[in-house]
Amino acid sequence: MKTRLPSLIIAVLLVIFCTLAVTQRAQVFYPMVKVETADPSGNLTLSFLFHSRPTLQGCEAINGNISRVLLSACPQCRITQIQCLNKLDETQQTWLTAAVLPTTSGQMANGVVLYDSTNTELALSTCQASEKQSASGQNPIKCFPANATRTKPAPPSVISPWTLALLFTAFAAAWFVGWLIVKYEHLHAHLSHDHVDSGPQKYHTEPTPRIGGLMLMVSLLAAGGVMLFTNALPDEREFGLLLLAGIPAFLGGLVEDITKKVGVLERLLLTMLAGSLAAWLLGAVLNRLDVPGLDQAMLWLPFAVAFTVFAVGGIANAINIIDGYNGLAGGFAVIVLAALAYVAYLVGDSLIFTVALALTGALLGFLAWNWPGGKIFLGDGGAYLLGFLLAELSVLLVARNPEVSPWFPLLLLIYPVFETFFSIYRRKLKHGLSPGQPDNMHMHQLIHDNIIQRGERTCTSGTNHCVAKYLWIPAIATTMLACTFWQSTAALISFAVAYCIFYVVSYRQIARLMAVPAEFEERNAT
Repeated sequence: MKTRLPSLIIAVLLVIFCTLAVTQRAQVFYPMVKVETADPSGNLTLSFLFHSRPTLQGCEAINGNISRVLLSACPQCRITQIQCLNKLDETQQTWLTAAVLPTTSGQMANGVVLYDSTNTELALSTCQASEKQSASGQNPIKCFPANATRTKPAPPSVISPWTLALLFTAFAAAWFVGWLIVKYEHLHAHLSHDHVDSGPQKYHTEPTPRIGGLMLMVSLLAAGGVMLFTNALPDEREFGLLLLAGIPAFLGGLVEDITKKVGVLERLLLTMLAGSLAAWLLGAVLNRLDVPGLDQAMLWLPFAVAFTVFAVGGIANAINIIDGYNGLAGGFAVIVLAALAYVAYLVGDSLIFTVALALTGALLGFLAWNWPGGKIFLGDGGAYLLGFLLAELSVLLVARNPEVSPWFPLLLLIYPVFETFFSIYRRKLKHGLSPGQPDNMHMHQLIHDNIIQRGERTCTSGTNHCVAKYLWIPAIATTMLACTFWQSTAALISFAVAYCIFYVVSYRQIARLMAVPAEFEERNAT
């Protein structure tokens, strides 16, 4: 019973926070202002609706600003409605999309304004005048006549000197923590070392610290400190809540790195617990999958929360699975983060862009010690924290930006996700083993044993670090495709299926080399 108690406690907490995510989901506020003006040619109503804000204060600030601007430009105008909406009805939801509207509308990067009048020419001329007046501003209006196809204007840039400062701060903090770990290794080796004979998945030749997760967490905290004290970036609150939510995943892995006594089930449950915290604190819940049937089920919030929490735990575990060789998981994550930051830039999502940039800096600082030399390992703490953050950035990007296909992040993460499903199939269905039982038959291990050790001539200082490049290349290919077709669900599904076929064929071809002795290959080659 004692061995089951931690799992039961974590499971109870998981249920509690999932319930909170359903019943007390993080509120959002939609700024809305309505203005009426009398004109000799007819009355005109302007309805401003902006994208959601995470705090009531932020919503009220937008309403106050737009009201002052309107009354300054039009003293005879009368504000008839000013409020912060907690929820939009179906009609209001369509205003914020690219759907065709029956009235003249002006699209903004952060919202929409409707021009409603019985005199359609008056509505259109007023909209066109607004477009000209706002052309040189920070949030220009793009005018569309009634029943016309609409497109969103370019979002405001999320790049600033401070975002680049986050990248360098995170890199410097991670590198410095790595230097401390290596310099004082003799003080913590009895706790932090990953020994060479500790399992079938160990391919290093010297005991190595496996507490690289500390480098990621400290560097992210340093980046958050820059955001907090400079007050130059708008997302410090959400940034902090995201790190807070990730603590269970990080601590569960870190305790395993030190004690070697935290089971696979407990670590998976802790990562799911972190996902439930993010669902509660940030509203990070998938609301669509672009799959008929499932999309209808996702409308029921309890199902959406449960699905999201399970997916977050699965992706974090998948990143831990591929963390087997120097640079593999860290380099793969940098590739994925670059794609997430790119699309976040296109849609103007500063939170996703900021976190992706900070985490990239942290990983580059870690890789300076991990690849190619392998002086520090990511460890379970780092792998689970990294997997959690990749999963949450994917969920938030899709949930906050309806133009992004939910299959975009899935194609980015298709390698670790399919590796996990294929491993479950291979262990459980094919060999009758427990899915949690470690072995040395993952794709990265087969590449090391059957390709690199047999014929790699460039790895003169060891073979561990050479595995990464074989799996970075297909990851770069899928990432480029995902970034090209990030709005097209059909194309993304096709590429995901193609990758799965490529993986299975490649796996079988590489596995067959196990039956061919290396000496026989050398004789045939001569």
